[in-house]
Amino acid sequence: MTPPAVVLASADPLTIRAVSAAFEEEGVPLLVMPPTTYRAAAIASPLGIGLAPHGTGLALGLATGPDVPYVIGDDPRQMGCLAARLAARRPLGVDA
Repeated sequence: MTPPAVVLASADPLTIRAVSAAFEEEGVPLLVMPPTTYRAAAIASPLGIGLAPHGTGLALGLATGPDVPYVIGDDPRQMGCLAARLAARRPLGVDA
């Protein structure tokens, strides 16, 4: 049985490597699946959190709530860190 994980929907090796590194640092499991939308990735995630390409960056989406990205960003490692911290229920470390 696989542990609950966040889903990254991407085929880009650089994006996968950067996001995976952030998840490893945070100690949160990550599953990688073929490209799809952030919403579909979130629905496929047992934790309800998904990442997918969106324009020139990545979108972090949730399986519940409105069908809009929770966060959009250009830095895959930072987006991975945000998603991992959200999954682990840790402070996001973002100043408003």
